[in-house]
Amino acid sequence: IVLLVTLLTLAGPALQAKAIDAITIVTTGETPRLHVDFSALFRALVLLVSVYIFTALLTYFQGIWAAKLSQNTVRTMRSDLFSKICRLPLRYIDTHPHGDIMSRMTNDVENIANTVSQSLTSMISGLLTIIGTLVVMLLYSPLMTLVSLITIPLTLLLSRGMARFMKKYFVKQQALLGELNGQVEEMVTGYKTVVAYGYEKKAIAKFNAMSDDFRKNSILAQFFGTV
Repeated sequence: IVLLVTLLTLAGPALQAKAIDAITIVTTGETPRLHVDFSALFRALVLLVSVYIFTALLTYFQGIWAAKLSQNTVRTMRSDLFSKICRLPLRYIDTHPHGDIMSRMTNDVENIANTVSQSLTSMISGLLTIIGTLVVMLLYSPLMTLVSLITIPLTLLLSRGMARFMKKYFVKQQALLGELNGQVEEMVTGYKTVVAYGYEKKAIAKFNAMSDDFRKNSILAQFFGTV
C-alpha cells in the first residue's frame, strides 16, 4: 500500500504538467492567442482526479493497517511485560518505584506504538518517495539532478548531528516521566503516612521541582525535535 501511495503521489505532478501543457500560446502573424487542447486537458484532469481519489482511499486503508499493526504490537508487548513482572522477584518491586514500572508499561509502550503507526510508515514512504523522485528527476534533467544531489550529503550530516543532539533530551524526558509518575504514585498510595508525618509541603515541593524539570526538558525536546 505504501508503495502504491508513493507511486500515485509521484504521478500527480506529472499529470499536472500534462494538463498545463494542453494550454499553449500560438502566434499567428504578430498577434499571440491562447490555444487550449480541451480533449487532452480533459483526459489529464480526469486522470488527475482519479489518481487523487485513489490515493486518498489507499491512504485511508494504510492508516487502518498501521493502527492495527501498532495495537497488535502494543498488546503483545504489554502481555510480555505483564508476564515478566509476574516472574520478577519481590526485591525488584521493592527497590523500584511503582510509578516508574507503570510508566514503562504505559508511556514507553505507547511511544513504541506511535513509532510503529506513524514514524515507521513515514520513514518507508519517505524512502520510496526519495527513490522515485530521484528517478523522475533523472528522466527530466540529469544536470539539475546532479546539482540537487550535492546538497543531500550536507542535509544528512546536519540531520545526523541534530539527531545526536536531540537524543539526550528525549531519553531524559522519558526518565523524568518515570520518576514523576513514581513520585505521584507513592504520594497517593501512601497519603496517610504523608499526612501522619507532616510531609505534605516537602512532597509538594519535590513534585513541583520534578514537574518543572520535566517541563523544561520536554520543551527543549519538542523544540529541537521539530527544527
